[in-house]
Amino acid sequence: MLLLKRVILLFGCIGMIHFSAIGQSNNIGTWFVYFGNQKINDKWNIQSDLQYRDYQFLGQRNQFLARAGLGYNLKPQNHNLLLGYAYVATDAYDEFDVKSSTKIENRIYQQYLFKNKIGSNSITHRFRLEERFFPNEFGLRTRYFIALLKPLGNKNFTRKTTYFSAYNELFVDIKDVKFDRNRLYAGLGIGINESIRVETGYMIQAQKNITRGQLQLILYNNLPLKNK
Repeated sequence: MLLLKRVILLFGCIGMIHFSAIGQSNNIGTWFVYFGNQKINDKWNIQSDLQYRDYQFLGQRNQFLARAGLGYNLKPQNHNLLLGYAYVATDAYDEFDVKSSTKIENRIYQQYLFKNKIGSNSITHRFRLEERFFPNEFGLRTRYFIALLKPLGNKNFTRKTTYFSAYNELFVDIKDVKFDRNRLYAGLGIGINESIRVETGYMIQAQKNITRGQLQLILYNNLPLKNK
């Protein structure tokens, strides 16, 4: 019952922030995100995510992304090397908000991820290289991601910890050597159990000619493939 009250309070507070932001601007999208990290054994894991992104709040699909990769830990539960594939469908609209086209991207990516702790705070670093295949076009991009998880009210993460989450991710087009975009995010989350947590927050995405706000609703699933 206490967990349920905390979840309701968490999403109620964030919901008020969301609707306040929407009331100030219609240039805000919504992302529904699922992240999976399934441990196979002490060395191998599978990472996956599904993302449904709306161009406007709860309407006008902007993008659908499905991604999965196989990872290998150089050290126990850390220093992870991963090879993956992503399918991305991006919709474009005309001046009457009617969908005019859908652009399909097939993406291969390699990444290196490592974690460290500073006090009770968990820090994640991720370096990713992407080979991007479009119809009649090829792109090459690198990304650097740094994230912070800070437990609230506890010194360490426990089964039902409420936490603060923040990240920044920089994208650079290395084929043409230019800035692609930057994503800055802050949110709140809560652990449902040892393997499942939910989170919601606000992300600002800055590109060369446009900056947009994105509301995010996220589910993390770290259930292992095998029970101990």
